Amino acid sequence: MKTHLAATLKDAPTAVRRAMIEDAPNLAPGAAHVMGRFWTAVRAGKRNSSMPGAEAYRAAAASESTFRCLLRALAAYAPHVSTAPARLVSDEWYALRRKPDATVVSKANKPVGTTWPIAWQRMKPELDATSIRNTTRNRYIASVDRCATVVAEGLASDVFGFVLACELSDAFLFHPDKDRRVKPVTAANYIEGLIALGARGGVAEESLTAMRVILRDLRDQAALAEKNKYERISELIERGGYGHVADKIRKLRERAHDLPAHSAARRRCMQQAVVCAVIVNKPPRKSDLVSWRFGEHMVREIDGTWRAEWEQAKTGGATETGAIWPEVCEILDEWILDGRPDRLVNVRYQDLVGRNWLTLGDTEPYRNLPSELTRAAIGVPSHDLRTLAADYMRRHDPAHAADVIATHLGHGTRQAGGAYRAECEGAAAQAIWQKARMAIAAQSASSTGKRQKRSRVATS
Repeated sequence: MKTHLAATLKDAPTAVRRAMIEDAPNLAPGAAHVMGRFWTAVRAGKRNSSMPGAEAYRAAAASESTFRCLLRALAAYAPHVSTAPARLVSDEWYALRRKPDATVVSKANKPVGTTWPIAWQRMKPELDATSIRNTTRNRYIASVDRCATVVAEGLASDVFGFVLACELSDAFLFHPDKDRRVKPVTAANYIEGLIALGARGGVAEESLTAMRVILRDLRDQAALAEKNKYERISELIERGGYGHVADKIRKLRERAHDLPAHSAARRRCMQQAVVCAVIVNKPPRKSDLVSWRFGEHMVREIDGTWRAEWEQAKTGGATETGAIWPEVCEILDEWILDGRPDRLVNVRYQDLVGRNWLTLGDTEPYRNLPSELTRAAIGVPSHDLRTLAADYMRRHDPAHAADVIATHLGHGTRQAGGAYRAECEGAAAQAIWQKARMAIAAQSASSTGKRQKRSRVATS
C-alpha cells in the first residue's frame, strides 16, 4: 500500500508525501488520488508550491465533492500551503449548484439524523439516551439539522472545534442566499444544539470550549441588538469604548489566522476587522464606504502608507483621512493579501486597482454591509461608531469639539450636526460653569475666613 501511495503522490513535496503515507489507514476515500493529481498539475504548471494557482485546483477536481476533499487533505497534510487562490474555484463551484426545487420533500419520510455527517450520526444515540426533556432534545436535533445542511453545502467542515464554529457562524449570518440568513440569537441556538450533541458524543472538552467562544460572541451581539442607540453607546463605553473595539479587532485577526486561507469565514473575520479599523481611524458614512475602489479612493503608497479620499454621497463635499494610522495600514495589507504571503503585498495591490475594497472584486456590496459587519464584530451598527467618535471629542475638548466633529464626520452644514453641536455647547457650558463654581467657592471660602477673623478681633 505504501508503494502504491508513493507512486500516486510522486509529484507531491516530500514532507506531504511522507505525512500521507504515515497516516494511510486514516486517509479519506479519494484523498490520495486528488492530492496526486493536484501536485502533478502544480509541477506541470511550474508554479510556486507554497501557493499553487487556481488552475491546479481545477485540474485536480472534476466535481465539487472532490474539490472539497482536496481542501480537507491540504489542511491536514500541507497546512503550510496557502489555499487563497482556491477561493475563486470555490465560488465557481457554488455558482454551479442547482437551485432547490420549489416542491419541498417532507422530512417525515426520512429518519432523523440521516443527513448528518457520519461522525455526527454516531453521536446521536448518546443524545437520544440523555435524560433531558423531549422538547429540549428535539430542539437540539433541529439545530444540528441546520448545521448539517451548512456542512453539506461545503460552507463548513464537520470536525468539532473552533474552525467549525467560525464557519457555521459566518454561514448563518452571511449566507450567500440572503433569504437563509438568520439573526445572531438564532445562530447561537443552532451552534448550542451542535455543542450539546458533541458533549454527549464524547468530543474533547477543549474543542467544545473553543466553540463556546463563538457562541458567547453571538449571544453578546444579540444582547446589544435589542438596545436602543443611546443604550448601545453607553454599554459600548462601559466595555471600554474604542479600547473594546481594538480588542475585538485583535481577536478577529487571530481568529482569521486560525482558519484556512480559502475559507469564507476567514475572509469574513478579516472583513469585519478591516471595516472596524478604518471606521476607528475616521468614520465615513456606510454609503461612502461601500463605494470605495482601490487606486481611486483607497490608495497604497510604495512605503506601505494607505490614504483614503472621497466625495461624500450625502453632502457632495470632498474629504480625506490623510495618512492612515500604521496599525490600520497593517490590517489593510493583511486584508488585501487574503491569506497570501506578505512578500506579495505590492503585486496584490496592483492586481486590485480599480476593484471594490470591500469585495476585492468588481461588484459593489449592498449599502448596509458595513453595519452588518460591525454588528457581527462588536454588536452595534457602523453609525454608532460615528456617534462614539463625537462623544470622545466632546469629552476631550467641549469648547472646540463641535467644529472638529463637523469636519471629522463630514457634516455639510451647521444644521447637519445640530444634535452634536448642542451636546458640545451644553458640555462646554457645564465646563465653564464648573470653573465659575470653583472660583465662587474659592472666593466664598476666602470671604468666610475674613469674616471669622474680624469676628475674633471684635470679641477680643
